[in-house]
Amino acid sequence: MKKALITGITGFVGSHLAELLLGTDNWEVYGTVRWRSKRENIEHLSEIKLVECELRDSVSVERTILQVQPDYIFHLAAQSFVPTSWNAPSDT
Repeated sequence: MKKALITGITGFVGSHLAELLLGTDNWEVYGTVRWRSKRENIEHLSEIKLVECELRDSVSVERTILQVQPDYIFHLAAQSFVPTSWNAPSDT
C-alpha cells in the first residue's frame, strides 16, 4: 500500500486529490492540518488520517515525515493571497 502525505488537504485541490487517491486501490492518505484548519472539504472522507503539523517549522515537518513515512508528498498548502506571499515568503 502506498502512503501519500498531502499538505493543504483541507483546501480545494488537496481535498480533491485525497478523494481521488482514496477512490483508487492501495492508497493510505495522510494530511497535515493546523489547529485553525477548516475541515469542511474533507468531512466526508473518513479514511484520511490527519496529522498536526506547522509547515513553517522545520522540526514539525521533519517529525511528521518521520512519523508518517510517506512514499509521496504532495505539497499543496499555500498562501492564496499573492501580495502576502511576496511580502512574507517564509510564511507561505
